[in-house]
Amino acid sequence: MPKREIQDRLGKLLRFAIFSHRWFQEGEPSFRTIDPRRPFTRGYHKLIKFCEKAAQFGCRLAWSDTCCIDKTSSAELDEAIRSMFRWYRLAHVCIVHLSDATSILFDELEKDVWFTRGWTLQELLAPRRIKFYGRNWNELTDVDNDKDHDELMVSMSRITNIPIHDLRHFQPGTNRIRERMSWASKRTTTRTEDIAYSLIGIFDVNLPIAYGEGTWAFHRLMEVIIHRCDEWGIFAWAGPPSTHHSRTSAIPQSPACYHLIDVGRFPSETEWVHGDTSFTLSRQGLFLTVMIAIGDIERSVDAHGEEHYEFTVKPSHAGPTFTTVHIDLPMSDPINVKEHEWAIGILNYREVEPKGEYGKLEGDRSYVSFLLHRGGVKEPWTRVPTDNILIVNTLFESESREPLCGLWL
Repeated sequence: MPKREIQDRLGKLLRFAIFSHRWFQEGEPSFRTIDPRRPFTRGYHKLIKFCEKAAQFGCRLAWSDTCCIDKTSSAELDEAIRSMFRWYRLAHVCIVHLSDATSILFDELEKDVWFTRGWTLQELLAPRRIKFYGRNWNELTDVDNDKDHDELMVSMSRITNIPIHDLRHFQPGTNRIRERMSWASKRTTTRTEDIAYSLIGIFDVNLPIAYGEGTWAFHRLMEVIIHRCDEWGIFAWAGPPSTHHSRTSAIPQSPACYHLIDVGRFPSETEWVHGDTSFTLSRQGLFLTVMIAIGDIERSVDAHGEEHYEFTVKPSHAGPTFTTVHIDLPMSDPINVKEHEWAIGILNYREVEPKGEYGKLEGDRSYVSFLLHRGGVKEPWTRVPTDNILIVNTLFESESREPLCGLWL
């Protein structure tokens, strides 16, 4: 019998459906408690409906995270979490239960809590075939694979900010880090560690599971990604840095730091080949080459007593060369603008020869940067956490060639 025919027969025999849903507060059947003789609960009813739908797709096997993992076994739990993306990718169909939705209208779908959970991100992206069911287990579309339903994919894209192409043909990997982190930036998990563990498959990295480590899990995830990534966008974040590395402030505390409101001003992906692509992370910290633009910070207080900060680059040519940058500083971390020398470190410059010494800025372009300060000329620059990503626009028409600076952050 030809190998292809054997594979096809085995594929049909081992065809399985996989479940994506929002767990109930209680009543979900577990690996240890699943028993048809036990009292009937909402969780059991949901599991039975899932199995019925799986059978309609010709699946004799079905997998649900509630009862198909022995969570008392750390080895089995570790394997399941690290294999989860692959299992969803290999499934014949992923059956999704949206417990709050009754139609594919955007206003209906966006209210469903399924879109706010951390684990459901990979459960949306990994499957090649997906089928959505609403509150009463009604089909939300009349197609076999909901990834082929244009109207539904448009609504999904609006809700998640994920491009339709990725919803349909997502490929995991350590590229487009900032954009992919932004997809997870508003999602939550019950356990702190799952913020990181739920992203292992998205970035196709290997990370040992260690519940109890708290926010250290995301720090470890970022270290692994940084070692494999060559995009400046991974440093385009705002908010508190991780406190798990005493020598660097270049690692964010969580995916929430990648949430970006002003998407329209953010440089397009075609410009991501710019900037330092050979940054390194070690025990000493992160070494990153940026373009330094020294300037001044002005502090003002509005009629409501709120403080505002504006950064203005000192011109290196005749007349102003950059727009003023608005800075949101953490309320708990006031600064004395007169005691420091200030600058911004521009990330997405274009390298020119000699490599590593000079960078080029183009006219009328947006550049992503972060705030720096130092006590004096002989002291090193230090990154200052801000609550917004700093985007500065060039005001000149031609090009500007400026020296680069390597920093330990």
